[in-house]
Amino acid sequence: MTTKIVNALQVVGLLSLSCLVNWTFSDCNVCQPNQAACINSTSYYMCFGDDTPYTDHIYNCLAGFQCSDYPSICIQKNAQRPPSCGDTSKCGHCSAHRNYKFACHSRGIFQLCYGASQPTGSYGKCPAGTVCDASSDVVCVQEKPGQAVTCDVNDDLVGTTTEDPTGSPTSSPTTSPVTDPASQTAQEICKLRAKSGLYETVPRDPYCKRYIDCYYNKDKVIAVEYGCSETSYFEADTQRCTYIKPSNCI
Repeated sequence: MTTKIVNALQVVGLLSLSCLVNWTFSDCNVCQPNQAACINSTSYYMCFGDDTPYTDHIYNCLAGFQCSDYPSICIQKNAQRPPSCGDTSKCGHCSAHRNYKFACHSRGIFQLCYGASQPTGSYGKCPAGTVCDASSDVVCVQEKPGQAVTCDVNDDLVGTTTEDPTGSPTSSPTTSPVTDPASQTAQEICKLRAKSGLYETVPRDPYCKRYIDCYYNKDKVIAVEYGCSETSYFEADTQRCTYIKPSNCI
């Protein structure tokens, strides 16, 4: 009798855990009944009565709050109530991988790190049916229902130029308009700016971490790409890293 009771409790526990997992992971960038489309655990777009999110402005919850399907949209962080859209704390971070091999920028877009703290070079896109997984050395793993994703952001929210399996470049939509859809090197950006300063990358980093440092010394141009710390964001208007997240950052 005791064995039967224990087995029954185990089944109930597994069913409860299954329900919690299914509840935890939901679609990002989808209009909810509260007219908000969460694009990560703390940011969202408004829907204004339509089924399509208006992507002209990114709204952010206050510190300690998370995006939800509740009428208030942002609710206090609670372990018993997961956010409507997944965690993005590891997005774009080489440190998410134990060997600093690559960084996940979204569910399917990645960039190599080569052991450095910041990703560099061209972007890659995972094959259909796979997701970027920083806990694995193979970069892209088979997608499974309810699995934890390193960077739970839809691919179309990342402004970059990716390559398809044939090697041909394809453009991904960006969260804000870009005058030149092609990628530009740090040297090209500095030559176009024609003066010393800190400038946004091209395409713009939607997480507001990466920036270009341009330095002019007579006729010589020195261009270096840097990244703000994990707790700060690059603000283009003031040309500095700030601890207050700009409104156009994911």
